[in-house]
Amino acid sequence: MKKAKIALLAPLWIPVPPRTYGGIELMLSLLTEELVARNYDVTLFASGDSKTSAKLIPLTEKGIWLQKGLRSPHAYINTAIEIIYKHRNSFDLFHNHFDFFMFPLCLSETIPMLTTLHRPMDPVAVKAYKTYGKIKFCAISRDQQRSAEENGIPIEDVVYNGIIPEKYVFKEVAGDYFMYLGRLNKEKGIVDAINISREAGVKLVVAGNIVGADEWNYFLHEIQPLLNEENVNFVGQVDFNEKVRLLGGAKALLFPIDRREPFGLVMIEAMACGTPVIAYRRGSVPEVVKDKKTGFIVETKEEMIEAIKNINAINRKDCRTHVEQNFTIKQMVDKYEEIYKKLI
Repeated sequence: MKKAKIALLAPLWIPVPPRTYGGIELMLSLLTEELVARNYDVTLFASGDSKTSAKLIPLTEKGIWLQKGLRSPHAYINTAIEIIYKHRNSFDLFHNHFDFFMFPLCLSETIPMLTTLHRPMDPVAVKAYKTYGKIKFCAISRDQQRSAEENGIPIEDVVYNGIIPEKYVFKEVAGDYFMYLGRLNKEKGIVDAINISREAGVKLVVAGNIVGADEWNYFLHEIQPLLNEENVNFVGQVDFNEKVRLLGGAKALLFPIDRREPFGLVMIEAMACGTPVIAYRRGSVPEVVKDKKTGFIVETKEEMIEAIKNINAINRKDCRTHVEQNFTIKQMVDKYEEIYKKLI
């Protein structure tokens, strides 16, 4: 049977794969390469600094967030829609990872569009999702599916994100620190992570990035003063190899998320290294972390402090096995293949 021609539509903020932080872009890179390996005819529409073995059609010279002084970032998106539209007859399916920005492509066309929802629901986005009746939606966790359907958005299926565990070095013995890895903003819980580690009397390595004026304002006023704490080692943005090294050396990943988390790729990255996760019970967390087996799911700061004290009760091999059995690239792409066949 002839393989389908798939157009993968990437966010244009940073390249695919990401140089540092970027869960969506990392997942999309893995999906692209696996589809190519399975002999699909794949075209990736992304920023020009992306790297892939698929056909790459650049929509910007480089990621929008990496262009200093850019005054009209969304003008790129309008141009991108026209570029993709001109190629529309070359594909059997649009697989969209750029949220509602790409929705106008389906206004006058019969080419099916599958949109993977990577972010939490919000009222304005929900209105956009409901406006375009032709688009099919995929969730990345059961909780996100519930969240979407609570807002009247039908979901085709749930596909958990997957990684290649072999690329993550397993560390049976941890170092002397805990870790926070993610965007340095309020909803990701960085301030809680710092305060909790201080109260627990443990060292914390902080890695992550800052995007946009609001995040910089929050960083300068709320986070930066805390980085002078004796227990905090702020390393900023890190590349993939350094991320794996730091995750593997951590006693646990602190994930004090303050939103209804759709998935949380960093949790499976940590567990692949053998590193347990201590997380607030938000969104998908109970689907990703096995409480008291691959980490601890807690409700409060006090419970997170207690979990830190009991982290040696977790077997690091169980963390790795959990990822190998549930969150691999093979499982993810197998599931997407089923959806592709149904939609085309």
